[in-house]
Amino acid sequence: MSAIGTGFTTKTEAGAAAAELVERAKADLQGTPTLAILFATTQYDTESLVSGVSGLLGDVPLWGGSSSTGVFGDTGWITSDGGAASLMLIADRQAGVGVAAVGDGDGFVAGQEAAREALKQLGGAPSALLTIAFMGPEEEILRGVDEVAHGVPVVGGTSSDHSPDGKFQQFANGHAYKNHFAIVALGGSIGYAFTNGYRPTGKKTIVTKATGRTAYEFDGRPAMDVYSEWVGRPESEIGGGALVSFSVQYPLLFHKDGITYSAHPVNSNADGSMDFGAAMSPGMVLELGEASVNGLIAEAGNVVYKAAQGVAEPHALVLAHCGGRAIALGDRINEIPAEVEHVIGHVPLIGYLAFGEQGCSVVGIPTHADLSLSALVLG
Repeated sequence: MSAIGTGFTTKTEAGAAAAELVERAKADLQGTPTLAILFATTQYDTESLVSGVSGLLGDVPLWGGSSSTGVFGDTGWITSDGGAASLMLIADRQAGVGVAAVGDGDGFVAGQEAAREALKQLGGAPSALLTIAFMGPEEEILRGVDEVAHGVPVVGGTSSDHSPDGKFQQFANGHAYKNHFAIVALGGSIGYAFTNGYRPTGKKTIVTKATGRTAYEFDGRPAMDVYSEWVGRPESEIGGGALVSFSVQYPLLFHKDGITYSAHPVNSNADGSMDFGAAMSPGMVLELGEASVNGLIAEAGNVVYKAAQGVAEPHALVLAHCGGRAIALGDRINEIPAEVEHVIGHVPLIGYLAFGEQGCSVVGIPTHADLSLSALVLG
């Protein structure tokens, strides 16, 4: 018996999937769960899945969100054409879950509101915060969270979806939401890490024109012209929608607080501008990064190794793994759980694919980046 229970399902009907998840997670669970973590692909009627799990668990706080193509569980990478879901029940520490709508794009306020709700429900001092958002307002959300819970480590990512429907969903306390922010305040012994593993190439530029998440010019030239020269490929080959997959192994790195973070170029436009999964601003220094597929896999072990340094004995793992990295891995994503197990042994595992990741590479400074790995180890 253990204070952590996990379960997974590939059943396609939401009610049956919820029942199997809870039955499996409770099978070897010792104690009453204080937190449920749920990740699921969007083939499901996710509102029915989430409410079904919550109904079977009662008043247990629940947090999670949608994952592209599959989920991570104790048995490895779990995927199915009909859907896949993974559940972790935690019974050895207090937790609180908060959720807030991001109205009129005001992520700062949503971050504050959700964090306050989670801390109130926790009723004590948090050791870590687990975050899940949607693409666009992550930087502002983190700013709001930091205003309320300054210095508390953040681990998390942005909900993902592989269908054309764009069901980027956030799960909290019995419901599946869109355009919301959900957060867990968690107590107990923890370790955390936020890494990407890309090698800087020394090819650097300054952003001279940008707004939001679009960079128009690098050193006064169309951004895509500079990038194409750096990677030695014509825009006709790697531009437009092709950029999102090509750039996984060749992202642009930005430097903050002495740490190197990764920004994912996801599209190029007719005017030579480039769209990113992280904020761009004039004056930013960007550097071309690179990584092999083997390196992308090895970094999963590295981030977990670093997170595990924060605890005396690893007890369980929550992993936000970039969905963009999964594009480059293809079927080799099946190697990620084994890489993790090689580092910390076989512990209860739950994880998902994120379209943007959040974490603290510097103590107390939450950051949003792309093509990254964010890990929380429970001790």
